Amino acid sequence: MKILITGSSGFVGKALLERLVAEGHEVRGLSRGDRPMSLKGDLMDPASLAAALETFRPEVVFNLAAETDLKGPPKNDYRANTDGVTHLIEAVAAAPSVQRVIWMSSQLVHRPGNTPTSDTDYDPIGGYGESKAEGERRVRAADGAGRTWVITRSTTIWGPGMSPYYTGMFRLIRRGLYFHVGGRPLRKSYSYIDNLTAQLATLATASADAVHRRTFYLADSEPVELRAWADGFAEAFGKRIFTLPLPVARAMAMVGDGASRLGLPAPLTTARLKNMLTEYLYDTAPIEGVHGVTTVSNAEGVRRTAEWFLRGDAA
Repeated sequence: MKILITGSSGFVGKALLERLVAEGHEVRGLSRGDRPMSLKGDLMDPASLAAALETFRPEVVFNLAAETDLKGPPKNDYRANTDGVTHLIEAVAAAPSVQRVIWMSSQLVHRPGNTPTSDTDYDPIGGYGESKAEGERRVRAADGAGRTWVITRSTTIWGPGMSPYYTGMFRLIRRGLYFHVGGRPLRKSYSYIDNLTAQLATLATASADAVHRRTFYLADSEPVELRAWADGFAEAFGKRIFTLPLPVARAMAMVGDGASRLGLPAPLTTARLKNMLTEYLYDTAPIEGVHGVTTVSNAEGVRRTAEWFLRGDAA
C-alpha cells in the first residue's frame, strides 16, 4: 500500500516508517525539513498538506505529528493538535486516494488511574491532554472526513530510540540516584516500541469492519511492574536500586515543591511522586482482537533497550 506518515521524524514515526517499509509498503513521511523518504509539509500549512496528498496519492495516512510540552512550553499553544487536525481532515476530504486515517491520540485525554466510561468520556490532563481531546472531538465531528478512521491512544512508549526526556531515568539508575518508593507493586500499561509499531501496522491493513470508528488503547499485553522493570535496567547497568519509605519520599517531595517555586532543580515533587505512584492499566483486549497479543516481552525489551542505552552512553 501507499502510506503517508505525519510526524515521521519522531521516535514513533521513524520506527513505524522502518517497519512499514520492511513489510513491503511504499511509505513517505511528511516533514517540515528536507529528509530522506519524506515530502515537505506541515499540519499548520493546509496548502502543503493538499500538495503532499495530491503528489503521493496515499491510501493510508497516519497522523503522528503532535506538539508536546516535553521540552518546555509549546511554541504554538498546541495548535498542531487541534487546528492541525482540522487542516488534515479538510485535506483528506479533498483527496480521493485516501481510504483510511489512523489518528494518534494520548492516554492523557482521560486522567490516568481512572477508567473512562466511553470513548468520549474526557477528563484531560494539562494543556497537552486537552489539546489531544479536542483533536479527537474534531475527528469524530467530521466523521473522519468520510473515510475509514481509527483513533489510537498511546501510553508511555519506551525502547531503543526513545528521547532524552525518558532516558533520564536510566541515567539516574546508572548513577545510583534512582529509588523505589514504598513496597507496593505498581503495574502500568506501557508500550515497547516494536510492539507499538506492529499494532499500528495492523491497523493500516485490517478490515474496515474491524477498526472503523473505533478507539484503541495501544499498550503491551504484559503490563510493566515498575519495580521489576526498573530493577531489570539496574541489573543490566551493574547497579542496585534501594527503596525509600513512603513518608520519607513525601517529605522529599514537599522540599522539592519549595525548590521548584524558587526556580531550583527538584528531582522529586509532589506531582511527580503522585505520577510515580499512580497505577494505570488499560484494556488491551480490543487491539488484541485485531492484532493478537504483543510478542516482545518486558524482559526482552529491557535487554534491547539497556544495550542501546549503554552503546549511546559509551559513544
